[in-house]
Amino acid sequence: MLLLVAAAAASTAAASATCVTSLLDLSPCLSFFKDAAATAAPPGCCEGLRAIIGTQAMCLCHIVNHSLERAIGVDIPINRAFQLLGDVCSLALPPEVITSCGDKDRVPPLYACPVPTA
Repeated sequence: MLLLVAAAAASTAAASATCVTSLLDLSPCLSFFKDAAATAAPPGCCEGLRAIIGTQAMCLCHIVNHSLERAIGVDIPINRAFQLLGDVCSLALPPEVITSCGDKDRVPPLYACPVPTA
């Protein structure tokens, strides 16, 4: 019984240490990235972006590093991402996020790799 509780706790910790769940908050923003002529954020987009900055800002490095667009198959131009962030949503990333995106030890994984069972 104790082993099952420990396994469940480890699974929950692994899920919270990944970015996939928090980056789902960007779903409303996808039409902004797809439409280069869009000048306003879709409903819910800025709120989702604000939530990510408040809880897991380092996860936004997956946009800078292009790993999110490879995972979802949607082109996310970095210039559009920064336009959305600053010009459209009036938000700012903490400076340490921008300077740390190349440090794989500081950026949580996009998703957890399954652990093989014995």
